[in-house]
Amino acid sequence: MRHYDYILAGGGCAGLSLVYQLLESSLKEANILIIDPTEGEIPNKTWCYWSTEALPIHPEYARFSWKSFYLKDTQKKLSKSFEHLAYYHLNSHDFYAHVLGKIKANPQVHFLKDEVIQVSSTASSAQVETKSYGSFQCSYVFDSRICSNENTQNLLNQVFIGLRIKSETALFDPKSLGLMDFDTEASTDFDFVYTLPFATHEALIEYTAYTTQEREEQVLLDALTSYLTKKYGTISYEIQFRESGKIPMTTRNLFAPSQSRLVPLGTAAGWTKPSTGYTFALIQENCAQIVKQLEQGHLKNLKFPRKKRFIFYDNILLTIAHRWPKKLPGVFLNLFSSASPDLVFRFLSEKTSFREEIRLLSGLKFGIFIKGLLRYGTH
Repeated sequence: MRHYDYILAGGGCAGLSLVYQLLESSLKEANILIIDPTEGEIPNKTWCYWSTEALPIHPEYARFSWKSFYLKDTQKKLSKSFEHLAYYHLNSHDFYAHVLGKIKANPQVHFLKDEVIQVSSTASSAQVETKSYGSFQCSYVFDSRICSNENTQNLLNQVFIGLRIKSETALFDPKSLGLMDFDTEASTDFDFVYTLPFATHEALIEYTAYTTQEREEQVLLDALTSYLTKKYGTISYEIQFRESGKIPMTTRNLFAPSQSRLVPLGTAAGWTKPSTGYTFALIQENCAQIVKQLEQGHLKNLKFPRKKRFIFYDNILLTIAHRWPKKLPGVFLNLFSSASPDLVFRFLSEKTSFREEIRLLSGLKFGIFIKGLLRYGTH
């Protein structure tokens, strides 16, 4: 049986980020196997994050960022500017080209196009069984496959479809991103449009919904094209990129826990922020912690537990999203109008102190939050 130092079950963002960081560390000579049934196929995805500077894995040639943003509804537009942070965008094709270029220059990293059907571990080693190529042994398995072990019926999901368009006329202000535009088609869910303007003629525009129902891609696409017509009139544009997806929004532990030699990664490890769907920055942070532990000779306590108060905050918001989704535009407008953007975004990334959170939350209108607290549940 072939033995590797590390095996990655899944070669998506989380798995490739970990390998990239391993190659930047003292473990760069490790023998690594990446197993993925879609190896060689690059998905259309967009990752965004906020930071004081671009993350090291973000290639310089693909760095779009904004220092200003807005939220709006039918009545008003709230414009804000960061003080120290910036909002960054990274396209999946640029990410894969950059990361795979580094990985493929290292002959000790191997790829296998196959499906992982079982992983197991003991105190001293781990084993991976594949569909077509048999079994492999390793010191550690890092698993980013999403395999829910719980009935996900009535789970809230963030569903979206996005188009990167290039118009014949100047439509966009490239200095300010549209974080949330709530002026959308009528629905029983929480819908908004997200706009990343790259130039006056070019932007990525996404229609997003928080919903427990199935929303077909075509339904979302129709809502997006209707929004474009309503906002910009009859315009001519070329579609350069299309993406769609579904992100689970839950604080429940749906996925397999860490074992001594088996470590989940990414969304499969619960690294997606339940109330917003952001994952990319936390992937980089947690992968750095994994590499640090490996450099020290072993993995210890790599469950990355969240602070309980942030789980509580998320469940309050998720309770509102489940029961009173039409209140969420007011919640987000209230949140961003009552505090500095840097504080709000640090709160959303769970980097604030309890004192800062008291200051932030004290500026909010409490009515809907009290209702959420009275109907509090684990979502």
